[in-house]
Amino acid sequence: MADSEYFWDIIRSEILSMMKRFCSIMFALALILTAAGATSAQTQTSAASGGNDGWKVTIYPVLVWVPLGIDINVDLPPIEGGGGGGGGSIIDGRFDGAFMGGFNVSKGIWRIDVDGLWAAVGGDRPQNPKLSVDVDVIYGHGTAGIKVYKDLYITGGVRRYALNYVVKLLDYPDFERKPGLWDPLIGLGWHHVADKLEVHATFDGGGFGVGADVDVSVSGRVDWKPINHFGLTAGYGYLYFKASDTVRERTFTFKQTLHGPIIGIGFYF
Repeated sequence: MADSEYFWDIIRSEILSMMKRFCSIMFALALILTAAGATSAQTQTSAASGGNDGWKVTIYPVLVWVPLGIDINVDLPPIEGGGGGGGGSIIDGRFDGAFMGGFNVSKGIWRIDVDGLWAAVGGDRPQNPKLSVDVDVIYGHGTAGIKVYKDLYITGGVRRYALNYVVKLLDYPDFERKPGLWDPLIGLGWHHVADKLEVHATFDGGGFGVGADVDVSVSGRVDWKPINHFGLTAGYGYLYFKASDTVRERTFTFKQTLHGPIIGIGFYF
């Protein structure tokens, strides 16, 4: 068991290292392509000035996210007065509810996406050392993107987390911590928009130690618009973050993964 955990720790470490390198490369690429896109924007704007589609707005008042995959890993500091500490990963995930909503605005080569999430999740590890974790996750997420090729966008933005962890380890008193994080993000978006069907795929990576050490999200959705200004959307979302929170020299470290299907409705203008 110990050898298996050591093996997976090495794999996770290598993946996180590769993600940091990838995000650094993406950041440099974003600067280059944004400059190139800004240069070409004048030509595209001039060519489209006689037939600009104008502003396009989509509002998603209800997006229900059902995290089928829940993984939480915590490392508690020693309790005041000494003793305690430790933690580890849950074995049985628990989902209490989640809700999302958002909107996007686009015009020409520019696009803005904004969404918010609330999720109440948790999990347990019944065998020794016995562990129980409950988490409320609230975040707001916003990105701005520039179209660089057909339906492909380079994006940059921020994700704000407000978290509430309640952890029960063995017979120690409940440990509660409410970290708040501001994570800079860079990424890619692919947005194909037609009269009856839209396809959206996004990747965001960031944190960079500013807020979280690592913050990664991936999502894909298909929107079907059977009538004017109204549609149904369905897809899948993945979110992973790793961070730490220090209060009075006592550091609480946490890693969390959520992934599952997304369904909802949209209004298109």
